[in-house]
Amino acid sequence: MRKLVFILLAGISISSCTEDITDYNNDPKLPTVVPAATLVANAEKNLADRITTISGSNVFRLWAQSWSQATYVDESNYDIIGRDPSSAYWSVYYTNVINDLKSAVEIIEADEIMDAQTKANQLAIIEVINVYTYQHLVDLNGDVPYSEAVDITNLFPVYDDAETIYMDLLSRISAAQSALAGGGESFGSNDIFYGGDVVAWRKLANSVKLRIGMRLADVNPSAAATAVSEAFNAGVFESNADNTVIAYESAPTDNNNPLYNLFETRNRREDYIASKTSVDMLTMLNDPRINDYFADNKTPYVGGPIGANNAYANYTHLNFDIVGDPTYPGTVMEYTEVAFFLAEAVERGFIAGSAQAFYNAGVEASILYYGGTDAEVTAYLAQPSVNYLTATGDYKRKIGTQKWIALFNRGFEAWTEYRRLDWPVLAITDQSQLPVPKRMIYPVTEVSVNGANYKAAAAAIGGDDLYTPLFWDVN
Repeated sequence: MRKLVFILLAGISISSCTEDITDYNNDPKLPTVVPAATLVANAEKNLADRITTISGSNVFRLWAQSWSQATYVDESNYDIIGRDPSSAYWSVYYTNVINDLKSAVEIIEADEIMDAQTKANQLAIIEVINVYTYQHLVDLNGDVPYSEAVDITNLFPVYDDAETIYMDLLSRISAAQSALAGGGESFGSNDIFYGGDVVAWRKLANSVKLRIGMRLADVNPSAAATAVSEAFNAGVFESNADNTVIAYESAPTDNNNPLYNLFETRNRREDYIASKTSVDMLTMLNDPRINDYFADNKTPYVGGPIGANNAYANYTHLNFDIVGDPTYPGTVMEYTEVAFFLAEAVERGFIAGSAQAFYNAGVEASILYYGGTDAEVTAYLAQPSVNYLTATGDYKRKIGTQKWIALFNRGFEAWTEYRRLDWPVLAITDQSQLPVPKRMIYPVTEVSVNGANYKAAAAAIGGDDLYTPLFWDVN
C-alpha cells in the first residue's frame, strides 16, 4: 500500500519570452496538456473515492444491510426519489474515470519516445481500470452505454446489452493480463494503487477476470468455467498483500478517506449505526469481527432495524477506527473475495482444489485484515456453525454468508454477491416493507436528455425498476 501523493495537474514548461501578443492569453499556471500519468492517477482516485464513500449516492452498505440508519432512513427503505444515486456513479465513472483514461490512451499512443514494453504496460493497466469500471456500471444498472460511450461527437449514446458487454470485458481483460506478463515498467510512483508494479497489476487483472467469470456462472457456465480457470492458472490474488487499496492522508484535505470526511468533517456520525441484520448474525456465530466492525457503546451489541426510525443513542455505533480515521484505506479489490470465489469455483467444477481450504482462507484473510488474531481464526473456523463441513446449507449458503460478513465495509460487492448467491437472508424494511432491490434505476436525467435510448434500454431489460433482475441474476 502506497501513501497517496495526488497532484491533479503536473507542471509544463512554458516559455516566458514571446513576440506574439496572443500568448499573453495563456495562463502559465494552467497546463495546456495534462500528462497521461496524471490522468490515470485522477481516474484511480475518483474510482476509489466513489467506491469508498457512502453519503446519499453510495447506498449499498445500507442495501446490503451491513449498516443501518438513524435520523434519515430513506435509503434504507429503498426510497431514492430525489437522491438519484446512478447519476453520481455515471458522472464520476464516465467523465472522471473512463473519459480521463481515454485521453491518457491518446497521449500514450502518440508518444514516440517511450519504449514499447512500458507503453504496452501502461495501456494494459488502463484497460484493467476500464474493465473494472464498466463491470461496476453493468452490475449497477444492467444495459449501459458502452460502444458509444465518452464520444464527444455523440451526445445520445445507445445502451449496449449487458451480457454482450460482459463478454467483451472478458476479451479486454484477457488481453490486458497477457500484455502485463512481459514485466517491465509502467507509471511508477504516479500509480496510486500499486506504484507501477506490473506484477501486482497482472494479479489484479486476473482477479477481475475471475470475478467476471463467477458472475456468469449461473447464466453461462461454459464461458464462466473457461474464464475462471484461465484467471486462476494465470495467477490471482494470493494474500492480503495483493489487495488493491488507496492510502488516504491525515492532513485536512480532499485526500482524506471519504467516510471520515462525512462522519467527522461534515459531522454526520449520528446518521449511521450498526444494523440489526449484522449484529444478530455476528452474535449468533460468535464472530470475532463484531468488536472490529462496531463500537462498544452498548453491552450487549444492539443493531438498528432496517428502515426504522432508530435513535442514534439507543443502538451500537460503527467502529470509529473505520469511519473516524482520515487515513483508513479504501479497498477496490481484496484477497478475501477472491478466496471465496475460488471456493465456489471448486464446488462448481471450474477449477481443482479444496473448497474448504479456499473458504477458510477467505475467512482468515478477513479476520486478520480487521485486526484479529490467528487464535481467533482457529477458534472461529472450529465452530460447527462456521466449519465448512458442518455449517448449515449448501455451498451457496455457506460461502454467501461468510462472504457477506467479510464484505462488511464494501457495500456494493456485498449487495452484488447477495443478489447472485441469495445468502444470507436479509430483512424486509421496517417502513416500506420491501425486500432488497435487485438493481439501481438509471439516472433521472437520461429520461429527458437521452430519452429514446433510455426507453429502448428500459424495455430491453424488462423495465427500469429496482426489482428488475440483472441478466446474471437467474436464481
